Amino acid sequence: MTQARAIRPLGAAVVAGFLGLGVIELALRLDDPLVLLFWLPTLWGGALLVFLGVFRAARRPQLALVLVVAGAALGSLASAWTLLMPVLAVTLAALAIASELRRDRPAVG
Repeated sequence: MTQARAIRPLGAAVVAGFLGLGVIELALRLDDPLVLLFWLPTLWGGALLVFLGVFRAARRPQLALVLVVAGAALGSLASAWTLLMPVLAVTLAALAIASELRRDRPAVG
């Protein structure tokens, strides 16, 4: 599987992970809603940015890259304790950056 083809499934996994963690935090912290002001915007906001970058901004590659990297960073803030989600998010961001760099490289020949 090429790097560009790996971005969509990995992006879907990151979005699902951030959304799922947001739902879990919502369910666990309903008794302390003030804490949710951190958890929900970072997890669901990160999921939204990654979703938009991977699945919606394909015609604007630079915007897509910014959205993916920002979403991965934002969601990783709240999911750092899981260890797996930040690794997946950083991997997604690295693949998106590498794909964009390869796209911008002029053909040699």
